[in-house]
Amino acid sequence: MSDRLSFSMIATAVLRLRKDQRGGVAIVAGLLFPVLLAGLGLGFEISNWYLRSRAMQNAADAAVMAAASNGEDNFNVEATAVAAHYGFVDGASNVSVAASNNAPCPEGAEVNSSCYSVSISSIVPLYLSQLLGFVGDLKSNGVAQKLLTSAAVAVQTTIQQPLCLLTLSKSGTGLRTNGAPNSDFNGCSVMSNSKATCNGSDLKANYGLAASRMMAVALKRNPTSHP
Repeated sequence: MSDRLSFSMIATAVLRLRKDQRGGVAIVAGLLFPVLLAGLGLGFEISNWYLRSRAMQNAADAAVMAAASNGEDNFNVEATAVAAHYGFVDGASNVSVAASNNAPCPEGAEVNSSCYSVSISSIVPLYLSQLLGFVGDLKSNGVAQKLLTSAAVAVQTTIQQPLCLLTLSKSGTGLRTNGAPNSDFNGCSVMSNSKATCNGSDLKANYGLAASRMMAVALKRNPTSHP
């Protein structure tokens, strides 16, 4: 009799356990948590790579424009200085900035054009993306890392521009404007053989040219950038 009672109690307990769904969510959540964590980690890291790559591209575009505008032996110094202004200092925080004045010119460039290039590379550590088996591009002190690169090419060209205002003084500030809200030099350029400053409204000139490079009215730049 006692054996039958014990078997009946065990069978009843098994049936109750089979129908009992309490704790099922915790089990499913425990199984899905690693997958969810890996997915969120990969999304976070890819977003971080994208944002940093875009910032590097903006820096490379500005740096190569500066290098092509310089067009002198110290073009690379100006390029690295502009990149540093954007937060990418060559040799610091695993960042490398390289500039060249003999880069292959893009298709459509004029024959015998001088083409400049700037490339920026940055190494960032890996975090949760390793949960999905991503091993990175390289390792440093046993830590997996991702290599990001951005590059830009600029063609140095000469554009003929009519001058509507020219100052011949080679010393001091040949051209200075204070306010000038009604000035409109659209379609032509202004030039000073010495310094030039523009305070307040710009002159709406196509180009502002100054020997000392202090002009603040330029709306365009000669080199064109090709990411």
